[in-house]
Amino acid sequence: MMDSPSSPPGSSFDSVHETERASLEEDIELDLDARNRILRTYRDLNHQDHYALLGVDRTADRQAIKRAYNAAALLYHPDRYFRKRLGSFKSRLEAIFSRVSLAIEALSDPVRRSEYDAYLSERDRTQDIERALSNTEIEVERILAETEVESKIEASNLSSQSRPSSAPEPAANDSAFVDTASRRDAFSRRLLGGRGRTSTLPPSSPPSEPSPPPMTTESAMTALKRRYEQRVAAARAAQSRHFVERGEAAIAAGDPVSAANALRLAVRLTPGDPLLERLAHDAQSHAESLLGDAYSKQARYEEKAGRWTEAASSWRRVCEIRKQDADAHEHAATSLVHAGGALDGAVEFARRACSLEPDNARRHVALISVYIAAGLTESARKEIETTLRIAPSDGTIAEMIAKLGVPR
Repeated sequence: MMDSPSSPPGSSFDSVHETERASLEEDIELDLDARNRILRTYRDLNHQDHYALLGVDRTADRQAIKRAYNAAALLYHPDRYFRKRLGSFKSRLEAIFSRVSLAIEALSDPVRRSEYDAYLSERDRTQDIERALSNTEIEVERILAETEVESKIEASNLSSQSRPSSAPEPAANDSAFVDTASRRDAFSRRLLGGRGRTSTLPPSSPPSEPSPPPMTTESAMTALKRRYEQRVAAARAAQSRHFVERGEAAIAAGDPVSAANALRLAVRLTPGDPLLERLAHDAQSHAESLLGDAYSKQARYEEKAGRWTEAASSWRRVCEIRKQDADAHEHAATSLVHAGGALDGAVEFARRACSLEPDNARRHVALISVYIAAGLTESARKEIETTLRIAPSDGTIAEMIAKLGVPR
């Protein structure tokens, strides 16, 4: 089966549209409507599944799919433009019709359509998981921002309610001091037989009690900051408890993705809790395991269909999730070679596969093939020597190496 066409010319949005603008001005035998339709379809080619390309939904029956194919063939079949000057649109039409042909081949056969639908389900699943995991960070920032704003308002209100007055407070202790002194003098007179105390010293004044230092602007700000921090901590702790409960419920329901999201939120709200961090890590690992499985299934279908660019992208994601998976790294390398992609990346993936399983001769054979594709002949020869030392008596390995045809 043919590979999907390469991406439209250019490496950015601006360069693609610059190329399209130039194509619209070509001196060719296509009217403006046809040019725009071809450009639009070609631009979206690698972002549409078979159903979207034909303009039908996934429940369409065989007759509806056949009608959609016929309509597309009328627009994009190269024979329609026989002997016309097409310029750069010729390759675009060929790419579009190739994909339309792939679509009808896959969807008109019940077995192949079932396999394709399973592939789309896995692809939708990976996208849903990726979206759910990435949206967690957005939700964390939103909750933290809302908590901070609410806590600032609450702390400010509390501060205004408890701000000390600048007017002097009444000497509430003066009358208490007078009463205490009178009772003490009366008690002294009784002890002295009614004579009372005599003294040449002036009457004593009430004992001075240290008064609290006046609240300065600096101390008021410190108190306000402390109150604000306490309010923020309390609000975050309450939010964290809520997400822990959500995470526990998701675990019980067998939903590791939702559990991972909830527990990641809880950790961000109240960092530093070892138990909570371990729970979040375990849930995240489980969610990523499911994601890795989904991407792996997706990648294997893409390989089988010869869609090497998509396969390389899917295998790359598996490698990011499963950093110790030698098989995934080997597949990522070989998919990049078939796709004609960045061969330096293919070399790195193949080397990683060999470092993970250094005694697996097949990993080394894959690296040899990557070296040859990248034009690294000397590296390929050295790797052959290594591989033959690993499996000197394995005729299959020797045959595989011979078929690679290392340049002399």
